[in-house]
Amino acid sequence: MLAGVKRYGIYLILVFSCLQANTQDIYEKYNIYRDPVKVFLNKFSITATTGMAVTNYSHQLQGVYFYQDAQSQFIFSNEVENLGSSFIGYTDWLNDPQVGFNTTLENPFDVPFGYLENPVNNPLLGDQTFLIDTDTTDFGFMGASRGVPINLSVHYEYKEFRVGAGYSYEIHYLRPLEPTAFGDHVRAYQPNARRTRYSRLYGLVGYKFYQFWSYDFVAELQVGRIRAGQQFNRGAINRGLYTNFGVSIENNWSEYFRVIIRPSVEFKSYTTSIPDGSSVSHKYPTFAIQAGISINIPDIPRSPMKSDHVQLKHVYTDPVTGRRMEVRGQPIYKRQNPKVGENHRTLWRYKRKNRRKLNPTKN
Repeated sequence: MLAGVKRYGIYLILVFSCLQANTQDIYEKYNIYRDPVKVFLNKFSITATTGMAVTNYSHQLQGVYFYQDAQSQFIFSNEVENLGSSFIGYTDWLNDPQVGFNTTLENPFDVPFGYLENPVNNPLLGDQTFLIDTDTTDFGFMGASRGVPINLSVHYEYKEFRVGAGYSYEIHYLRPLEPTAFGDHVRAYQPNARRTRYSRLYGLVGYKFYQFWSYDFVAELQVGRIRAGQQFNRGAINRGLYTNFGVSIENNWSEYFRVIIRPSVEFKSYTTSIPDGSSVSHKYPTFAIQAGISINIPDIPRSPMKSDHVQLKHVYTDPVTGRRMEVRGQPIYKRQNPKVGENHRTLWRYKRKNRRKLNPTKN
């Protein structure tokens, strides 16, 4: 090893484990070159994660009549005082309001407003027909749907703080919603689509509030806009900004490579406009847990000497130009403690593959 170093004019100086002086002074003092572009880019982290998300849809119907018969469910404005035997309502108020027609009331005369307050045993309605003024009771639908999010973000770090932006794409599976009242008489609400997608574009801020050995705990806030697939009628739906709170638990394998688990809670809502002038407000908060990796662009290159496996940062002197430059001897994904190095944390004899060997130093 030493012969090779002398032959190629390479000198390794382990300096970063014991330096107490200012870092910039060290580079100036020993005339160590570092690429300024890479030093700047090293402050940025690229994170990619995926996992599972559960979204809880809920809405309370207000200002409308809810009607159900054996074939359909729909809503319509309750501003009228009497209902005739034929009227128009709207289905699919979760994502894409559509006109629906009904002529199944058994009595040809108008249904008085008072009868709507007791929809279960209403003598004017058939056995399978349910009609209610939603202003007279707490009534709506709720249910959980699942999704698979794929997330990519970039952030800049300054000490314990970080700021950045990201993009998320989620494959989302819509499930039926159960009624919040009259469960014995009202069927589950069936969305007219089984699958859609959500895309998110957001900004993020974070703060590293705790460190333990090789683990960092970072509180993160994401704020952005969400866009649904074509199954959601964008002309009828008004969405606001969404807010995502999460804690990123980061296991630092090296200075440049981290494995991440990130649980988060997301708050968001939207309003569906019905053509008759009424509207329905929906809440759909999401709980997600994602896992992935985060990397920094290395600010220093690998050592040009193939036999160099030193994990700590060290200095290489170019045998041709004589310029000193900072290098590393390990790939970025090699697990290590950046402060002291970590070639073999577990003793050779205690490695799993050697647990049954009498003399683990031999093959």
